[in-house]
Amino acid sequence: MRRLAAALGVCLLALAKGALADEPAPARPGPPDRVWRVGVFEAPPYAMRKPDGQWQGLTVDLWKRVASELDLQYRFGEASPETILDDVAHGRLDVAAAPFAATIDLERLVDFSHAYLSVEMGIAVRRSDEAERWVSVARTLATPTALRLYLGIVLLAFLAGAALWLLERRRNPQFSGSALRGIGSGFWWSGVTTVAVGYGDKVPITFWGRAVALLWMSVSLILITAFTAFVTAKLAVAEFGQVRGPESLRNAVVGTVEGAAAADFLRAQRIRHRIYPTAPRALEALQRGEIGAVVYGASTLGYYVARDPHQDIELLPQTFDRQNLAFPLPGGSPLRGPVNEVLNRYLTQPEWRGLEDQYLGVARPRLEQ
Repeated sequence: MRRLAAALGVCLLALAKGALADEPAPARPGPPDRVWRVGVFEAPPYAMRKPDGQWQGLTVDLWKRVASELDLQYRFGEASPETILDDVAHGRLDVAAAPFAATIDLERLVDFSHAYLSVEMGIAVRRSDEAERWVSVARTLATPTALRLYLGIVLLAFLAGAALWLLERRRNPQFSGSALRGIGSGFWWSGVTTVAVGYGDKVPITFWGRAVALLWMSVSLILITAFTAFVTAKLAVAEFGQVRGPESLRNAVVGTVEGAAAADFLRAQRIRHRIYPTAPRALEALQRGEIGAVVYGASTLGYYVARDPHQDIELLPQTFDRQNLAFPLPGGSPLRGPVNEVLNRYLTQPEWRGLEDQYLGVARPRLEQ
């Protein structure tokens, strides 16, 4: 009986060890001597060229780990951000080690691996100092629209004063005298009435004069309300900037990068924008004042903002439109299955968390596993 129990114990132990054994490594795709073509371009912190010509970055290092797991031979080749997806779609590249979001539009062009990182879009704007803020206030209050508003209020006040003088000049000594003096008195009256000061030193006494006065009081109330709202709005824009978050992107022309998910977002939202070949070129245009903001991946913008020698660009705290990054692959690629198996296993390991912290910092959204 003891022998039977011992034999059962050995069998159960063997079964348990088999159940706890590591999962088999995914099958190596393609022939052993195949060299896979990997497209890459400068996109910190996901892909960066070192001084010795080698590539590094979050996406590049992740690909290196995947290729090591699959025992793949590969060769990095620098590609254009504008054409790299087309090269992948037509088989001129086998994979792209660059930060691309797996969007519905892009999935019509290429296939994607499983997502490896969840990212959000950010907004970079120029940092304005106190002197620039006052110059912006003065420029805002001196726009053609503002000048027309000022002139319109003065002209209406002059006409109201002239009308009151015509009606009051024969019976009211407060508006008597020469035409120049009488119109001046009428203009003074309409001015103090407009701003609701109401000194009471000049008042109409005739029926029609008082009728004009009541009409002008009503009109001036509307004018002052509109003027106050106009100036308040303009001062708010000058003080806080044209773009202070996603909801104010329509206030300015926005820059982004060709082929980025941000470009699709801006087109879908019908926001005025300009396309630049790279993020540094877009940020240079922002510094020159050609655009009011740059919308792109928050991690990439943060990388460049932190390294801005002039410190005249800031990254707004608000982020939006979360996207999932994945490796672009040609349709029907034999890499997709094995790459996904490696990603599913590797993305849960502490080594991947350390890689994220190394390139992106600790505070950022993580991809839900």
